[in-house]
Amino acid sequence: MGIQKEKKLLINLLKTNQVIKFGKFTLSSGKTSDYYVDMKKAITDPQILSLVAKIITRMIQDHQIDKIAGPALGAVPIATAVALHSDIPMLMIRKSQKDYGTSKLIEGDLKGGDKVVVVEDVTTTGKSLLKAVKAVTDNGGQIERAFVVVDREEGAVEELRKEGLQLEPIVSITDFK
Repeated sequence: MGIQKEKKLLINLLKTNQVIKFGKFTLSSGKTSDYYVDMKKAITDPQILSLVAKIITRMIQDHQIDKIAGPALGAVPIATAVALHSDIPMLMIRKSQKDYGTSKLIEGDLKGGDKVVVVEDVTTTGKSLLKAVKAVTDNGGQIERAFVVVDREEGAVEELRKEGLQLEPIVSITDFK
């Protein structure tokens, strides 16, 4: 099955599992919305998670990648699944540096110069993804690609472009309209 067919299957699975919810919601960006993309529901479904990992793995298979990174919480299962599918080690990026133990912001073995793919579950403005990107680059990693499962099409692609990065949505909210 080709990537386009896999993306159509993903859209159908997200619809079937009612990942898009309608009502009044406050997003992590602070914005209010008439719909909510419940990616926690999606990424806890093994069929959806496996398909997402398969799609991303196909998209990176011809590139030299050292690490797959996912910001907590929603992208960690995605990064884990991609790591398992691709046999590429992963990184977990915390929302903030912990003040106990090793006090790490990034869990995993990030070495200077490592080529990193960052994955995210859903984007609105892209600010949380940019924070994760900054954590990787501040610790010596080099961002090669950035993927999001669902882009809400509210500025994330443009925000990352301003920083010199191309955000690659697997699907966008218009795919559900």
